[in-house]
Amino acid sequence: MTAPVCFRLAWPIVAALLLSACALGGSQPALTILAPQVELSSPSFDRSPVEWTVQVQRPVADQMRDSDRVLVRRKGSRLEVYPGVAWLDSVPELLQAAMVRTFADSGAFAGVGRAGGLRTRFGLSTEIRHFELVDEGGGLTALIVVQATLVEQRTARPVAQRVFRREVPAASAAIDDLVQAFEQGLSELLQGQVSWVLDEAAASPVADA
Repeated sequence: MTAPVCFRLAWPIVAALLLSACALGGSQPALTILAPQVELSSPSFDRSPVEWTVQVQRPVADQMRDSDRVLVRRKGSRLEVYPGVAWLDSVPELLQAAMVRTFADSGAFAGVGRAGGLRTRFGLSTEIRHFELVDEGGGLTALIVVQATLVEQRTARPVAQRVFRREVPAASAAIDDLVQAFEQGLSELLQGQVSWVLDEAAASPVADA
């Protein structure tokens, strides 16, 4: 059984960016940039490292989520942009970077890379279904839902598929509390992904090929 893995996630809020009033013909409000940094504080697994490598592909996302906008879902189906804040990069780029770093820092794989970076035995493709705040009238909740597919690279055969879902209520509407909710949700989701990939690959005959 896989031992628990502790994650330490720092989401520093980078200094506000002010656009030139001369260039744009007027003053612009400050924009707060949220920059996720994922670190494994205790990368321990109750198993020996595997001898194969894994490729983490760029997640697929719809047009709204393939951007640096922080989204808020209100009344079930209405998406809005949270004013005054943005992710450091588009959500797919942020998630891919977090996944690559987490898988690599786990020490459980012989190698971890992006598409085209190295020859790998397994590939991990994902689709971002939700990466937003949800407002149901009683406070905000960070919602992250990612569908993951483990693929054997040589034959492009799907080995396993799973939907990872995390919902974490924010303590308040303050930016720091919203970020903390995303931190917790992403930490749990990535930890689950690492263990799931190891388990599913070990059960596949491809891992011993």
